Amino acid sequence: IFVVLVGFLPSVFISMAIAEEPVKAVAMQEITVKEISVQDVQKFVQEKAANVVVLDANNSEARKDAGVVPGAILLSSYNQYAINELPKDKNTTLVFYCYNSYCQASHAAAMRAIGAGYNDSRVMKAGIVGWNKAKT
Repeated sequence: IFVVLVGFLPSVFISMAIAEEPVKAVAMQEITVKEISVQDVQKFVQEKAANVVVLDANNSEARKDAGVVPGAILLSSYNQYAINELPKDKNTTLVFYCYNSYCQASHAAAMRAIGAGYNDSRVMKAGIVGWNKAKT
């Protein structure tokens, strides 16, 4: 039985790799995700910085409740989004956010991007709540 399972496992991983670019598992304690302030993200959005993409890791209920950062890409899931939802250029600065400073969805989304080889993934820890508070 053991030989059959070992023979079976590589084909499962090959199938998964063909379906989507492989993502390395990255342990949260191994890498600290960089944080970015609401003010810095506001500057990027106002300037429409070409090398920065803002990504919303909230679910539809949170978006309905609090809105979104203008121009943000809405991820399909904070931890299982398809890597092709991200820009092709892995040197693009990615800014992830979720609901508020207690929410960890943006960190999980950033870790997924780091595991896929993106070089500059950051988190706006204040989330959409902090973004909205800064507008007033």
